[in-house]
Amino acid sequence: MAQFVLEARNITKDFPGVRALNNVTLSVEKGEILGLIGENGAGKSTILKIINGIYKTGTFEGKIFINGLEVVLHSPHDALIKGIGFVPQEINVMEDLTVAENIFVGHLTEEKTSFAKQSQIIKRAAEFLKENKINLNSKTRVKMLSIGQKQLLMIARALSWDPHILILDEPTTALALDDVDNLFEIVLQLKQNGKSIIFVTHKLEEITRLTDRVTILRDGTNIATYPREEYNEGRIVTDMVGRTITSMYPSRSVKIGEELLRVEGLTVAHPKIKNKNLIENVSFSLKKGEVLGLAGLVGAGRTETLSTLFGQYPLTAGKIIIEGRQINIKSESDAIKHGLCLVTEDRKANGLLMLANIKHNIVVTNLKKILNGFFISRKKENEVANNYMSKLSIKAPGTQTMVVNLSGGNQQKVVISKSLNTDPKILLLDEPTKGIDVGSKNEIYNLINILAGMGISIIMVSSELPELLAMCDRFIILAHGTTVGELEKSEATQETVMVKCFA
Repeated sequence: MAQFVLEARNITKDFPGVRALNNVTLSVEKGEILGLIGENGAGKSTILKIINGIYKTGTFEGKIFINGLEVVLHSPHDALIKGIGFVPQEINVMEDLTVAENIFVGHLTEEKTSFAKQSQIIKRAAEFLKENKINLNSKTRVKMLSIGQKQLLMIARALSWDPHILILDEPTTALALDDVDNLFEIVLQLKQNGKSIIFVTHKLEEITRLTDRVTILRDGTNIATYPREEYNEGRIVTDMVGRTITSMYPSRSVKIGEELLRVEGLTVAHPKIKNKNLIENVSFSLKKGEVLGLAGLVGAGRTETLSTLFGQYPLTAGKIIIEGRQINIKSESDAIKHGLCLVTEDRKANGLLMLANIKHNIVVTNLKKILNGFFISRKKENEVANNYMSKLSIKAPGTQTMVVNLSGGNQQKVVISKSLNTDPKILLLDEPTKGIDVGSKNEIYNLINILAGMGISIIMVSSELPELLAMCDRFIILAHGTTVGELEKSEATQETVMVKCFA
């Protein structure tokens, strides 16, 4: 029998009214990359928080073993000193400090990293980043980094403690393709050095590419564990969602209409860097019922373009023309008035009222729908919320459920419901399936097709190129904040798109 470096044995964890984990066992061997996969709400985050000491020993049933010995974990620091490094999915960095200070925070005075001067910290961090092939500048203030770069910084910070067990929770969600490749190189090198890795992801291609075994959770229980030689994507998906998905990307047959939107020469000044533009001379058109993909690498200007259309950045130059008429968008309310709505990339920070319930999140975007004279009609409020909860199959006890208690996939459905409640002509989707499971992705793909069939025009940004290629009718390629190409669906492949991205 293999000696497990880490084992969480027969773990049961309850929250008020909910059993999050039911007799779950998870184990990883020395020098092994264990994949952990399951739908949002399957219990993955809960088991990881137990292993990391966030949910301390005594708040759950079951036991944790390291190298065969039972351990008691009362805090993340306990886990850290026992050799468990944890990189959570949520970005957690100190914005006003440098990359170097973030990496070595918490152990600047330990003997192995004892640096008295700022210059020494920066020099050691630069060496450390180079050793681990992480492309960050140790001198940079963290507030200047992109989301993807902040994710890499969190991984670097965990590695700085030299853990023998590293837990990575959805580490590639915000990373560009090059950064993903670099991360995989780092993980494989750690494996060669005898480290053990628990790799949590929703992306099946990452499981098949990287891991040695995969454990599947569903509804807080163990469903199966497969060694690499027994991997079968269809079986893994079925185990995850409890049903067979015949086609991940549903086909769409929609008659695309006349031009609805045209943007000409959009240019926006950088809000923090003088004499630099966020986007410059971005131009494209969008037709009624069309799904238009904005392709490009991280930093290409995709999110900035959507944010500009939604009134979050003032134009320095350029025109926005809807149905043949030039319009002036100075705010989000202007954008909504002209029929645009944005599903943001960061649903927790910008898309949801996390301490409000489902109903209030949905109805807040269009109060006119629920007014009876000057007063809010509780009946109309409930009708609107229940309608979207049913249409988008939001899984929750009811509309009074707090969104903070929903899985990522269901939170995303609430964000989309908020946008649809404004009755948009143009829906801007920024990474609409980011951080959600296979089953929820399939549901959102079907919803995109339904909306296009209703005549709603969609502009979609996704860092998952296969997803973009499958779901979009046409593609605009952005690089360095400007438009560098356009491809029809018949012309677009991963190779043709990437060639233009690097042009």
